[in-house]
Amino acid sequence: MDSFNSKILLFGEYTILQNSMALVIPCDLYSGQLSFYEQAVNKKDAIRSNEYLKKFSGFIASHVDENFVLEVMRFDRELENGLFFQSTIPQGYGLGSSGALVVAIFLRYLKKAKSLKDDLKVMTFQKMEQLKNSLGKLESYFHGVSSGLDPLSIILNEPLLYRGVKDIVTTTLPPQNSEGGNFIFLLNTHISRHTSAPMKRFNRLQENKHFQRKLKEELAQYNTDAIQYFLDHESASFYRELHNISSFQLQEMREFIPGALTPAVKNGLEHGDYFLKLCGAGAGGFMLGFTRDWQKTREALHGYDLQVIYRY
Repeated sequence: MDSFNSKILLFGEYTILQNSMALVIPCDLYSGQLSFYEQAVNKKDAIRSNEYLKKFSGFIASHVDENFVLEVMRFDRELENGLFFQSTIPQGYGLGSSGALVVAIFLRYLKKAKSLKDDLKVMTFQKMEQLKNSLGKLESYFHGVSSGLDPLSIILNEPLLYRGVKDIVTTTLPPQNSEGGNFIFLLNTHISRHTSAPMKRFNRLQENKHFQRKLKEELAQYNTDAIQYFLDHESASFYRELHNISSFQLQEMREFIPGALTPAVKNGLEHGDYFLKLCGAGAGGFMLGFTRDWQKTREALHGYDLQVIYRY
């Protein structure tokens, strides 16, 4: 069966809720696919996944989408035969584990899957928006609410630039270069979390008008500028905005940064060798890092679990 890559919301965590710019990119370090018990590496995990998918099937059956009809009865039959989701994407880490699952099910059981796969080659905004909404409805089972942007990025397997609900386009990243001096990396906090918990924290923060204003006027602009500078290869300006984002999150959103990581975030801001920011909802999972000096960064973050995801 087809395998689907994880994704990373590179920029736009929480500010996307204000309809400001965001950038989602594929991440091929992790992936997931539907499989059957006989292919299972861990039988207990496979059974647990199968039981979870049976509950999800009930949700799908009660939320029929006229634009994208899924063959629920076929899904149920295969679940009885040991279907499960085999994945290396860590759950609760902000890499789109639920999005990959939704896409795997969507493409396997969609009645007009071949027609959709043809459409994916040349997507109009109208088709993209319709697809995003449908995928978002399915993913809402896991998070309570979903924009659909994560599974849309996964199904296209391309970087997506979100410029508002009526403006989503695929985009081109700076070319990867094995000799390049810029590194984007993941720092594993080894703390799993469910998206709903930090979202509740954020909603409480949103009740503070001072924070609400700073989010819209400052962080949203930092994110927008960082995306533009990143895509336009304007390195100096890009790292300046990274400093602004990291500093804002440390000052205004400290509860989303695991306490043990606070000194590492501060150290990056003080010395400028690297910058750390939230990866998705925060409060655990991965943190995103950016550096122009990988050697110094590895030394400064010695003892932390780091993975390079993009070098250019």
